[in-house]
Amino acid sequence: MHRPKASYFRASSVQTLEDYDDGPRAPLLRQVSLDEERRDECQGHWRGPDLQGEEEEKGVRLFRALLLQHLRLEQLRPPPCFVAAAKPDQRGWWMYWRDWRSLERAARKFRETKARARLAARAEDISLLSLDEVEFEDIMQELCQACVHTEQRALVVLAFLCEVCARAVRIGGWCRAVDWAAKHVAQCATPWAIRHGGWSTVVERAGGARRDDTTLLAGAAFAALLAFLLFCRARLRTSY
Repeated sequence: MHRPKASYFRASSVQTLEDYDDGPRAPLLRQVSLDEERRDECQGHWRGPDLQGEEEEKGVRLFRALLLQHLRLEQLRPPPCFVAAAKPDQRGWWMYWRDWRSLERAARKFRETKARARLAARAEDISLLSLDEVEFEDIMQELCQACVHTEQRALVVLAFLCEVCARAVRIGGWCRAVDWAAKHVAQCATPWAIRHGGWSTVVERAGGARRDDTTLLAGAAFAALLAFLLFCRARLRTSY
């Protein structure tokens, strides 16, 4: 389906996820759920027992960010348990900012490809309301085996999980879908990412080679310092 470019670029701008409630929200589309009995007790899906290490937590955080971004672009309001904050990190969101920028850049490019359309069509074919976790993992295994480009595998997996969860928001069963998705990211995608250098390396490769952010910051700081010294030197000359 064709979407106006203006709304796409407005929606794809990077936002701090904790400020999501402050922005405009799309109207709630058709949302019939099998999870009605969980509405009060479900507090979120981002603090589970599968987060046993830093890389697992980073992977799930990045998936949550990409999922919320995907729902914005699809004009779907996420259920409260999707928006519920991830496990608090005393270091702050800025510790994940560079990885999120790389992932967001890669996902924005991926949305314009034929591969993304095929993933969306595959997600539409899944009978979510009768699906169990074993069948879900079988589908994910088939997807991983079909992805021949190693650099894009993590992006393809996360993008497909977003498509599945978005469809679950439309037709129901979203708690089960996002539970399985977050578990897959922690238990299956993260070990693969670790073997290929970790999530930071994986998403940077998916987003394309860019100059290191720390190098850019160091260059900007040096330029600012040089400008300040030249300004002081000029003031000293004029004062005598």
